[in-house]
Amino acid sequence: MFRVSPRSVYYVIIRNYMSFRSLFKISIVPNLIDPLFYLIAMGFGVGAYLTNINGMSYTTFVITGLIGATAMTTATSEATVNAFIQYKIEKTYAAMLMTPINLQDIVIGQAIWSGVRAIIFGGIFWLVSLVISQTYNLYMLFIIPLLFLIGLIFGLIGLTFTYIAPSREFLNYYNTLVVRPLYMFSDTFFPIDSIPEIFRSLTWFSPLYHATNIIRAIWIENFTMVFQHLLWLIGCVTLFYFIPILVIYKMYYK
Repeated sequence: MFRVSPRSVYYVIIRNYMSFRSLFKISIVPNLIDPLFYLIAMGFGVGAYLTNINGMSYTTFVITGLIGATAMTTATSEATVNAFIQYKIEKTYAAMLMTPINLQDIVIGQAIWSGVRAIIFGGIFWLVSLVISQTYNLYMLFIIPLLFLIGLIFGLIGLTFTYIAPSREFLNYYNTLVVRPLYMFSDTFFPIDSIPEIFRSLTWFSPLYHATNIIRAIWIENFTMVFQHLLWLIGCVTLFYFIPILVIYKMYYK
């Protein structure tokens, strides 16, 4: 069940890329308008009334949080709505299964493509952030593979929920109850030290929290705890790698 063909995974990614290529221009605005609005409202609006937070300006704090959050939401969109359409509406999965491609190849291909999308749109917002913040260092290049890692994790999680969703509307529960709280409470807009202890402990389990802290460490060149955060993200990939494959096998062959 868990045996994956790299060649088949590549074909799944290429299929998604060919579909995405024709829609790239109209995809830019929906994927970037949300973080830009938050940056203007929080980074510059609220930031005008705040000084430094954790040794950096509030605008920088928000920018570094939104880079990871943009990667998460982009990957989530690909792994939920787009994947659901392919899986249950357009029957793309059924068409691919008529070839040597198997279910696990499709799942991993979809997850990797979610990571690629996270690089594309998270990377665009990152470049915009560089211009706004006027902050540059060579370590920032490590943000690119980190964006992929964020996208891969949330691609795997999103696919799990997509495969058990009885309808497209069901995905709203995942976005409202999982993605949106992570967006707001993962050290994105304020330090988690300011929230009650029980919620602070729960936040530690958020992949976005760890990714945000790595981005922030790279931004200000303070690499304390980076290895621990990265280790947690790698652990998330290892854990969530198997779950969507098990779920889709159960759903597809029930």
